[in-house]
Amino acid sequence: MEDEKLLLAEHKLFTDAFWKNEDIGEKRVEFFVTLTTAIIAGLVALITSKQSTMPYEILREISTGALISLLLFGLITLSRILQRNRVTDEYKGIVDYLRDQLKKRSSNLLNYELPFKVHKRLFTGGLAETVSLMNSIIFSIITALWVEEKIKLLGIILSFILSFILQISLSRKDRIAKPRSSHTQTFRAGVGAIISNSKGKVLTFERKDISGAWQLPQGGLEIGEEPLVAIKREIFEETGISENLLQLVSKDSLLLVYELPKEKQSFKTGRGQAQRWFHFHYNGADENITLGNKKEFRSWKWQSMNDLITSVVSFKKPVYKELAKHFLKHR
Repeated sequence: MEDEKLLLAEHKLFTDAFWKNEDIGEKRVEFFVTLTTAIIAGLVALITSKQSTMPYEILREISTGALISLLLFGLITLSRILQRNRVTDEYKGIVDYLRDQLKKRSSNLLNYELPFKVHKRLFTGGLAETVSLMNSIIFSIITALWVEEKIKLLGIILSFILSFILQISLSRKDRIAKPRSSHTQTFRAGVGAIISNSKGKVLTFERKDISGAWQLPQGGLEIGEEPLVAIKREIFEETGISENLLQLVSKDSLLLVYELPKEKQSFKTGRGQAQRWFHFHYNGADENITLGNKKEFRSWKWQSMNDLITSVVSFKKPVYKELAKHFLKHR
């Protein structure tokens, strides 16, 4: 039940983020369309006004400058919409993953399917396509101001079609290059351990890559590996403590999730980790504790959970605060 509550909370978090991101995109496009309509209407009124004494050449230059500025704003808007689409795809991938995990953990949902099917459409349209259309209209108007009368119609048509196709091609390429099924959008399965001594302290380790950052032993699950087997392997590899010196405090593990900062996400790490945490009492001497394979840590020490929370990296603090609550119940 605790697993399902956590997954439901994560599902709601990312679903809300998805719709918020959608709303931001809609507002950007609405503003751009309104601005474009107002500027074009104003320019048309200025050029066609019978009361205007300004020479056509000057009116054309003023109109061109305004339209080029508007086109640049449109291209920036398109770029931001494409970034919004990438974020939306990430959220969709996470929501689908969490939904799948919920189905796996509940026997009542194993055969659950949505009561409708999504059909492929011959024509698709979205915010990127809308912005591309507006940009193409602006570009064709600029063309109309400068080409000769003989080829004006042809120039307008060609400039509109070419600019629209170019923008749509870039949009399609962007979506294909970053599919939402990418491994970088998943949360890596992992394990972690609280190892406590008779004095109520926990065994902590200082990271090699971040001086002053302390943490508990943790690691990734290998294919087909059981979490309890995995954490005992990780403890031995990272601390040198053998299984016979550990006593499992509770058979119930704790499932916690954290998301890595953008700059730390990679194909190997994924978006973050979903970890099973176990609590052990240590029955050995300090002399038996080493840095194991010495790949990740530079030193170790016993400290309180409160002290550990102040020295762990910021994106893990919420997880460690939950671990501290668990530790208080079972120490």
